[in-house]
Amino acid sequence: MTQRKSWMLYLIIGISLLITGSCRKIIEETVKIDYIYVNQTGQDFNMEIYNTYDENFKTFVIEHEDSIHVLTTNEIGPALFYFDSNLGQIGDSLVIKFSNGKCISYVDDISSSRNKIFDLESYNNYNLGAINSAKTYNLYYTFNQKDYDLSFDCE
Repeated sequence: MTQRKSWMLYLIIGISLLITGSCRKIIEETVKIDYIYVNQTGQDFNMEIYNTYDENFKTFVIEHEDSIHVLTTNEIGPALFYFDSNLGQIGDSLVIKFSNGKCISYVDDISSSRNKIFDLESYNNYNLGAINSAKTYNLYYTFNQKDYDLSFDCE
């Protein structure tokens, strides 16, 4: 009889642990990420951000040897050019217009050779482990002479 009571007691404890353990809500930590863009091209430029509707909804002026803080996100991970959850405020392409009339464009398409700025591994200090373990993180992208050399005459 005592063996049966012991068995029932362990069964009840096991079931209650199973229920309380599986009902916990998993909350993923958010990370505050500041996106900073640096100009080392030798030219001043405008950085124009376009949405899926092909509308230029944000423009930033970055002078030579200067940097600009473009965005702060508070998400689970990096969210490039994600200004708002509204599709009109999410950047999926970007045009750099240099002061001398040259341009370079980037698109958020992994199969494109023009997706460099949308590729996190192209950022100066990208480290997924560091981002995941931090509460705040600064992510830097530097436009340099190689970027300028890829530019073309603007239309």
